Amino acid sequence: MSINVGYFARESWQNFQRNWVMSLGAVITIYLSLLLVGVFLITGVVVNGIVKGVENKVTVQIFLKDGAATEDVDALQRQLDADPQVDTVDYTSKAEALEKFKKNMGTPEIVDQLEGNPLPASLDLALKDPRQVRVMAAKIMKNELFLKVADRPDDPARSLRYGQEIVDRLFAFTRVIRLIEIVFIIMLAVVSLIFISNTIRLAIFARRKEIGIMRLVGASNWFIRTPFLLEGVIQALIGAGLAILSLAAMRAVIMPRLAETLKFLSLSLSGGAMAQISIALVVSGIFIGLLGSLFAMRRFLKV
Repeated sequence: MSINVGYFARESWQNFQRNWVMSLGAVITIYLSLLLVGVFLITGVVVNGIVKGVENKVTVQIFLKDGAATEDVDALQRQLDADPQVDTVDYTSKAEALEKFKKNMGTPEIVDQLEGNPLPASLDLALKDPRQVRVMAAKIMKNELFLKVADRPDDPARSLRYGQEIVDRLFAFTRVIRLIEIVFIIMLAVVSLIFISNTIRLAIFARRKEIGIMRLVGASNWFIRTPFLLEGVIQALIGAGLAILSLAAMRAVIMPRLAETLKFLSLSLSGGAMAQISIALVVSGIFIGLLGSLFAMRRFLKV
């Protein structure tokens, strides 16, 4: 027997219209649930981008004492450049350090009032894997040449500067965000399942006589169940579509303003990431719709 797809589609849509109040409630619940899920997913993507951006800027700075022997500085630079963990090693003179400080301060007239140049020269290391910055710092601390040229020979640890603490805090924040995201997704999925299940249950109750006649004439179990399954999918797809449209509007309106306000952070959401999030929401919506319908039929449609 061939499957009449048009019949199932019409039946599903008619069921949706008959119980439009409950259907609307289910759609709104799915919409809000998937919207919040999408916001959390976008937040996760943006935070990961920020962490990567900060991580890529993590360097190790070795501050050199004034009058350090040039041959010692050159020898240390060659040693570090030969290390497999090091990507590049750049030398920054005292004058260059002062110029960078002026640019970062934004008020060069204050810097001009300083007597002389209090900033030390430095060696700036970029690592191939920024997460190994602590390992690299510990290795430098044991280097005899470093101890000879460090600007704080009494406390060599203060002659090293690196931003691993910032990255560690960002990763900890990312873990908290992901944990909250998982808890919210589970809660919202349960609420959506309950709404869809109740909607399908009412549809089954409203059509109980028709279902009884179908049984008498020999309709198969899946022939009876399919329209209710499709009804749950329709509710889920409408909710997912509304959530995706809302997220797209937020991306177009809010993200540029945040990026403009927080220029020091790498706030961006690529079209590819948005497409992946949209697909995830549609698939999640269909899964919730089917699961809610199956749960309702298992309890209230004994065929």
